[in-house]
Amino acid sequence: MLLGSKAYKKYFSSYFGDDLLYTSRYVQMEFKRSYLINVIDFYFTLRLESVRTIGDALELWSNKFKGSQLKAILQLMGQLADTHRLNNTRASDKVKALHELELYISRIETKLRLSFKDTGTDSARCKRAEIPLNTNAQHFRDAFRTFVQAFQDVAFCRSKCRIDHFVLNKYKQAVSAYVRESKRIQVKKGNEGFITVANGLQKVISKGGQAATCKLCGKIGDAVITLDAPANMEFQHTDNSFNQLCDIINRPHHQHPSEVNVHRDKSK
Repeated sequence: MLLGSKAYKKYFSSYFGDDLLYTSRYVQMEFKRSYLINVIDFYFTLRLESVRTIGDALELWSNKFKGSQLKAILQLMGQLADTHRLNNTRASDKVKALHELELYISRIETKLRLSFKDTGTDSARCKRAEIPLNTNAQHFRDAFRTFVQAFQDVAFCRSKCRIDHFVLNKYKQAVSAYVRESKRIQVKKGNEGFITVANGLQKVISKGGQAATCKLCGKIGDAVITLDAPANMEFQHTDNSFNQLCDIINRPHHQHPSEVNVHRDKSK
């Protein structure tokens, strides 16, 4: 809903209408971890003195990252280039691109906070989810650096959270049910995500709470989101992993089509 194409955003707008939309602080943390941190990282890559143009920054970034991280930045910079007439090979456009990135980062973080109401549940007590991005038009660079340093201090953040209690105590029965189901089924297209989550949960069960690092939390995050979602709400998702995660605990849910399928339907 924040990063999709116009057609995908229109689909969700039509589906939800005037309904109130909710999300959790943990989900917002995952958005920052998987997307916003990468945009800020690219911003600092573009700021390097050795990087003369936007094209230089994109080339350096492509050597550093692959897959979804690279794709997200390429899409973003393509959009900014079209909207603001940025030239990847013109050195004078670097300053303009930095300014547009500053505004974009500030704007997308604000939309993330204001577009959804807080569910009020945060049983994992994720410390990373509490870290604010205090943007100031006069000190964007310092604000971004402060945020990244605090967000990436996983030793401190993990020492303050309760993910071990979340997995081993509060939702022990549901977690055990996930692990049992993952051992019963075979890996096939559509359930790989669920099995990855269940394997991560099994690691915490087997090795104890110390195994529940911020890195592992990134792998079991779908379970954290599902288990902590309010039971009186219908759970909305696009990923296949949530089908089993919700069904096993009898949580009402609805899977939306992928962005590719929405565009495919419109082309018919």
